[in-house]
Amino acid sequence: MTEPSPSAPITLVLPDGQAIERVRLYERQQLDSGLWMYRIGVPLWQTAAGGGVELAEYGTWVTSAQLRPLPGVDLGGIPAHPRVRTSAPARWAWLLDGRVHGRPATVHAEGCSGATDRAHPLGTMQALDALARPGTTACTVCDAAEALLPILAHGQNDLPAPGD
Repeated sequence: MTEPSPSAPITLVLPDGQAIERVRLYERQQLDSGLWMYRIGVPLWQTAAGGGVELAEYGTWVTSAQLRPLPGVDLGGIPAHPRVRTSAPARWAWLLDGRVHGRPATVHAEGCSGATDRAHPLGTMQALDALARPGTTACTVCDAAEALLPILAHGQNDLPAPGD
């Protein structure tokens, strides 16, 4: 029997400023950019088989901007995975997971564990074109968001406003 992974309570700050106290923090992972991402679990209810409701947990990754420590809680035992820089790949390769069951299309780096077997390969320009379409997201588990989103944003603030 495996032991459960260590966790600690922490406060999650929602986009509207509301706070949910005592969500579970499970691990920290550093991206190539140096940004740390935090895997949390938010307790919720879900519909149970046969009717009724049961306790469930929604897991996601967030940045430190969405978290606040609880006074007196030691986060030192939470696993931390600093990014080990390796040499750059000979070429970038991307995968596109299409829309399935109402979920948006997602661009992943080749080899991403979050990509499904339905994903198909893309070149960099195709991946950027896909991300420019409304409803397409870049995966934050792999390097897709970190590598591609800054390219899309580059120069956006330098464009003249319509009608200028």
